Amino acid sequence: MTGRTTLKEKIQRGCLACGGSGYIGDNLCNCSIKFRVYNRLTRGGFHEATLDFISSPSYRLPMFVSGAESVEYFVYNPLEVDEKGLSLYIFSPENGRGKTTLAHYLAYVLVWTLSKTENYSPNRSYAFENIHDMCVKERNGWEEDTWKATVLVIDDLGTESRSAAWKKELNTAMLHRIMHYRLDHRLPTIITSNNVPSSLSTIYEGVIDSVMEIRPDGVIGGRVFRQVEVGGGEDFRQMDGVSEWPVCR
Repeated sequence: MTGRTTLKEKIQRGCLACGGSGYIGDNLCNCSIKFRVYNRLTRGGFHEATLDFISSPSYRLPMFVSGAESVEYFVYNPLEVDEKGLSLYIFSPENGRGKTTLAHYLAYVLVWTLSKTENYSPNRSYAFENIHDMCVKERNGWEEDTWKATVLVIDDLGTESRSAAWKKELNTAMLHRIMHYRLDHRLPTIITSNNVPSSLSTIYEGVIDSVMEIRPDGVIGGRVFRQVEVGGGEDFRQMDGVSEWPVCR
C-alpha cells in the first residue's frame, strides 16, 4: 500500500513549468504559491475539495442578482481589500446557489495575492467558520481566536435562529463583539446566508445593525460592507466534476 499523497506533492509534483522544484530561476513557481494558499486555507478550516473545484477551469461564478460589481472589485483589488478590510455579505433565499463555494473562491484569489513573495507575511491567518460551530466554541470557550483571523468566512449566518434557543441568544452578543473587532481592525470578512439583509435586524433584534452596516432601508452598505445576492435556476450542489466517484457506464 502506498502512502497518502501530501498536499505539497499533490500540487507541485506534476508541475510542467518548474518540474516539481517549486521555482523558476530565483522566483517562486505558481505551483508553490498555490501550495501556500492551500496550506494556509485548509489549516484554517477551508475545504480542500471546494478549493480544488474553484481553482479548476470548470468553475464559473454563480449568477448575480445584485452586487456583481462588488465581487469584481474584491477580486481585482486584493491589496486594497486587505488594507481597508473590505467585506461582503453573500446571500440567497434559496439553497444551492453557490454561496459557500463563492466564498471559497473569493478567499482563494485574495490569499493568492497575499501569498506572493512581495506581499507575504507569516503573521496573516485565515479561517472558515460555520455559524453553528462558532456558537459551540463561544459556549465552551475558544481554544483559538480564529475570529481574529486576517480573513474570516462566516458560513450560514442566521440558520442558528432556527435551532436551540441558547444559540440565538449567545450568538447575538458574540456576533456584535466579533464584527466590532473586525471593523475596528480593518479585517476582511465574507459572510454567507440564506437571509435577506433586512431580516437580520429581526433575527438579531437590531443588535448587529451597526456592525453589519445595515441601513434603515434594509440594505447592507457602509464604510466596508457590501451585499451580494446570488440566484439563477441551477443548483450548484449538483455541479459535474465535484464527485470523488468514477463515472459508471
